[in-house]
Amino acid sequence: MQIGSLILYSAFVGALTGVFAAGFVFILQLIERYLLGETLGYLPPGLPGEGGLSQVFRGPTFWWLALLLPLAFAASSYLGSGRGLGWLLAAYRAGRPVRAIEYFRGIIGSLVQLGAGSPLGREGPMAALGLWVGGALGRRIPLGESSRFLPFAGMAAGFAAAFHAPMAGALLASEIVYRGLALEVGALAPALIGALAGFTVYGLFHGYGPLLELPPGPLEWPQLLFGLAIGLVCAGVGTLWLESERVLQRYLRRIGFGLRHALFGLVLAVVLLLMPEAIGNGLPWVQLGTSPILTLPFLGVLFLVQLALLILGGGVRAYGGRLTPALTLGGLSGLILAQLLGEVFPSIAPSPQTAALVGMASLLAGIARAPFAAVVLAGEIGGYSLLPLTLIGAFAAYTFTSPRGSFEDVELNQDKEAPAEPPLENAPQTLLKPPPPASSDSP
Repeated sequence: MQIGSLILYSAFVGALTGVFAAGFVFILQLIERYLLGETLGYLPPGLPGEGGLSQVFRGPTFWWLALLLPLAFAASSYLGSGRGLGWLLAAYRAGRPVRAIEYFRGIIGSLVQLGAGSPLGREGPMAALGLWVGGALGRRIPLGESSRFLPFAGMAAGFAAAFHAPMAGALLASEIVYRGLALEVGALAPALIGALAGFTVYGLFHGYGPLLELPPGPLEWPQLLFGLAIGLVCAGVGTLWLESERVLQRYLRRIGFGLRHALFGLVLAVVLLLMPEAIGNGLPWVQLGTSPILTLPFLGVLFLVQLALLILGGGVRAYGGRLTPALTLGGLSGLILAQLLGEVFPSIAPSPQTAALVGMASLLAGIARAPFAAVVLAGEIGGYSLLPLTLIGAFAAYTFTSPRGSFEDVELNQDKEAPAEPPLENAPQTLLKPPPPASSDSP
């Protein structure tokens, strides 16, 4: 195995993925600005790590303009293929060739729906871009068996760019493929190189700061009980979320694929008129929730509306990822629980920034079945002074979240109209565990 060549090509795949990811986010921001901001009068607040929290908040000039959302979602359902990152990973690892159009149909469909206010995440299509780059170059580069690691480098670069966290991106790419707390060292090294290269290039366009500015407060030992409590709460939230999705999928599969997406767009249109804060990427509201500006009732209502939208989005198989929404719901859960405990057991309740970080790590660990990546992501955002809390919360959520909460295996012979439902856009999983390298000197 040519270690030097693998390192070089992993870095190249990561850097190229960073360029594509930067372009994806640029186009996504344009769609959000002109469709949501200029036309519908609501532009969700931006991420602090990518330009601040400025927003447009006036509502559409005419209420019926909100009907553009169901039209956009219905049209985009036919742009996409109904096959997300999970299907692409499974196909690649099973040796099934996947045409470039299969990647880009899902990516374009996600781009339209995310730009139109879907609360799902951008990390799914961004990681799919990296998987395509790594797979395409891996078939053309004479690396022998080592070329099978290049898709990990690309996927890790996509995650690193989406979360501004190269270490967490590399771990996430490995954990979602090698499940059950078993990490493949041979895949982790190229993934880390690709993640570092991808975020280096992506940061040139969108900044290198963490997604959120959450400096944690000092850790007090009684607060370890909060870590256990938020882990159990997030396990319940994650199980409710994913199991409700599956139940809803069984009921909605009798409805045509485009009509399902139109239904989702119609619900988003109603939410736009009644509670626009739940539209689009909700992660900046976690940042705002750490200040006294947002009240506990507002945070509670925002949490419930976002959870309902995510369940519906999963039920209709909307395009996008579930990992960014997991950070949002986890952060809101932490903020709400900290405020409630602060009124009864103030010694247990941590600072709002600490509560948000631990909640984010906990729900991400349960949803993605990736506790190591979740802990490292919290550390890259807020520092590692909260490691005892995030470890307790993440592994408690990982342990008690329903096993069906993990991204399940994909039926490769299904299309989007098949009676049996494939998983959501961001289901990062693989059909078969990749075989170990034939050579003993893995990278």
